[in-house]
Amino acid sequence: MTPVDTFTEAEALIDEVGPRPAGSDAERRAARQLAQRLEGLGREVVVEPFAVWPAWTVGYTINLLLAIAGSVVAVSSAKLGTGLVLLATVLTFLDLAGITPTTRRLLGRRASQNVLSWGERERPGALLLVAHYDSGPTRTWPLRPMFWALLLLLACCVVRVGGMSGTALAVLQFVPTVVLILYVPLLLDVALSPAAPGENDNASGVALVVRLAERLDFLEGFGVHVLLTGSQKAMAQGIRAFLKKHRRQFARDRTVVLNVDKVGSGELHVTKKEGPLLTVRSHPQLVALMDAPTLVNREPSDGCAAASAQLPAITVTCDGERLEEDTLTEVEEFCVEFAERLDEELSPPER
Repeated sequence: MTPVDTFTEAEALIDEVGPRPAGSDAERRAARQLAQRLEGLGREVVVEPFAVWPAWTVGYTINLLLAIAGSVVAVSSAKLGTGLVLLATVLTFLDLAGITPTTRRLLGRRASQNVLSWGERERPGALLLVAHYDSGPTRTWPLRPMFWALLLLLACCVVRVGGMSGTALAVLQFVPTVVLILYVPLLLDVALSPAAPGENDNASGVALVVRLAERLDFLEGFGVHVLLTGSQKAMAQGIRAFLKKHRRQFARDRTVVLNVDKVGSGELHVTKKEGPLLTVRSHPQLVALMDAPTLVNREPSDGCAAASAQLPAITVTCDGERLEEDTLTEVEEFCVEFAERLDEELSPPER
């Protein structure tokens, strides 16, 4: 068994595989490499495939075009226009909130996979170390303003159905319509941009989780399990597929989910809330144990998906963009200290 060096592990994923977009051949090669690395540590490893619909940017673009058309139609036919805007809003909400993929289902399905490594299942509790190994596009844009524009446009159309009209309403309706029009080329720009190498996001997190799996064998109250998710950049579909399959194996009062995401450089933070639309709280006891600066994560992260499934979850992240050995070492020691406190203070009783 070759000892794990976190910085070297991260560089190996970048150099040997490169960019790893969701549902791609490169993502599959990365999964095989990581499975072999975990097996080299003497761990039980399972690669679990699942279906993914990665074209979320084009799907959202279709929704926006539908809403823009509804805004135009609502001037002459309020009910029809409102129906179109309502449909676009609902489709976007269901997808962006992580409930289910919607319009992008029309744009092609691909295969992705999670790399799962079970630890000691006989322990009273379970510590699930999570990191996504896929990489996203080089350009991104915040999605919350887009959704708020959809809601404002829908409100204006509903008012028209109620019989109101006039210049003031037309001006108010014009503002969110322009925002949606501007988002169409922005989303297409994201769709056409190449995948990033993913040094920080998230080769750093993957390498650190592999290292923690090696170091945390001293825990007495928690079995240490590893989940390396695919297709996180396609709205966290990897961990959602995992939870759908394995949710009953993890009791809420005996499970802790530690999501490690973008820890290559910068100042270390932990999340207090996560979610692109409706935020969910990171578990307050975990936040208190970590004793670190907190932030609100507006991305559809694996930690958000786990917390939405009612599991105690928290995400560790940094605010830099590069891959630095010193930062990886700092975050590693921070996570080990957290695991020690977790084992001492929150170990569940024997079954």
